[in-house]
Amino acid sequence: MNSYRYQDIYSKIKKSIETNHYRAGKLLPTQEQLANEFNVSRVTIKKALNCLEKENLIYTKQGSGTYVKPRLDKFPDNETLPLDYPVGVTYSHRDAKIKNQILKFDARMPSKKEKTALELNDSDPVYDIRRLRFINDKVYSLEHTIIPTKIAPIDTKILEGSLYDYLGKRGLKITDAHRIIQALNATQEEAELLKIKENTAILSINQVCYDQKARPFELSRSIFIGNQSKFGLDVHLD
Repeated sequence: MNSYRYQDIYSKIKKSIETNHYRAGKLLPTQEQLANEFNVSRVTIKKALNCLEKENLIYTKQGSGTYVKPRLDKFPDNETLPLDYPVGVTYSHRDAKIKNQILKFDARMPSKKEKTALELNDSDPVYDIRRLRFINDKVYSLEHTIIPTKIAPIDTKILEGSLYDYLGKRGLKITDAHRIIQALNATQEEAELLKIKENTAILSINQVCYDQKARPFELSRSIFIGNQSKFGLDVHLD
């Protein structure tokens, strides 16, 4: 089993890259630091890093160290939201001015659907959050988010910024997401909020996000204006 330890380490580092724990364009910890963290030899770490390099996730600068390769560098406008790993608008549009308008913020008991998706008990309350998101002062998306209150205390000041960044600072790491994507037409209410005409094409993404302990912590629906949104998906075949 020890001979395959590097594969487990490779998977863990890859998840840390995909969930933005190790940020694009930034240095990875040194091989010595990683060896100490995982309690293995540097030879094992080198094997794991070789796998990541083959997947084009990292690169090495002579005399400088190993860096996380920008995942979105093939999109020069830096405004593409990746579909294959769970990051938020703050990360995908990190050079833009982002503003949030809170439409609804409340705590209540979960519906049957929410209890099932988030694996909650009848007595577990949830935050009910609805926000309009603006990029460079233009409406970008409409988000409806359900989060169990036990995950973290949340207030309006937090919701005016990046919710994922806040949760990350509290030790929650997004590792997985199940997404369902639909092309729809905007309802009258959606159109009014997004400042578009009714029946305009929109893209709806429903998702459940999971943390590093495999706990579902977010049930959400995000709506994007069809001709103002771009999404990217990386496909890798062995």
